[in-house]
Amino acid sequence: MSIKSLIIVLLVSISIASCNSNSPENKPEEFVSFVAKVDSSMTLTQVAKANNIGEPYLRTKLGIRKNVGNKYTMVEMTKRFDFSIDDLKKIIEDVKNKQAAKKKPNKTGESSK
Repeated sequence: MSIKSLIIVLLVSISIASCNSNSPENKPEEFVSFVAKVDSSMTLTQVAKANNIGEPYLRTKLGIRKNVGNKYTMVEMTKRFDFSIDDLKKIIEDVKNKQAAKKKPNKTGESSK
């Protein structure tokens, strides 16, 4: 009976310790990277809105002309303009992470420039 109790106490202790460990959301000084919201059935306009980024900027980075309609899904655009969904995600994440880094307050509490 004492071994069983010891095992139970040990398991409870491990559970409590793992719940109290320092996770990223408990450390505001750590940078959490942006994850782009992209689905293959979305249009470029929808991707831009979902990620709060300018569509003209995405068009420029992907080499898509302004006059190409918004009726094409990302699957169709990737084939037509020779880029991947991962390329698009990387473009969005890089820009958003740079924006977040600029807004991150320094030790005096002001945004870095």
